[in-house]
Amino acid sequence: MAMLNARYIAELEEYLKSGDLAEDFKWSVEERRGEILEFLEKLMDLGELADETATKIIFKGQLGALMGIPQEEQAAPETPAPAVEQGASMELPFSRA
Repeated sequence: MAMLNARYIAELEEYLKSGDLAEDFKWSVEERRGEILEFLEKLMDLGELADETATKIIFKGQLGALMGIPQEEQAAPETPAPAVEQGASMELPFSRA
């Protein structure tokens, strides 16, 4: 199930900005360094996906308007997905001791 968790994103942002991730990488064993790099690669992939998704959400229906197709002739809106689970928790990927 998809979830939104602004607190997790804020904590992750702080972890990256603070330099703690770089410090963890510096002092980690090789296996842990690989995990950190894989995590960052996945995070970058998700950033690209978020950009694509935002573009689709924002501009959905705009192409038809640009082509002069009246709103009622465009595709019917999709049935909304179930509500996003509120307060869902995601652990930070790296624990601080």
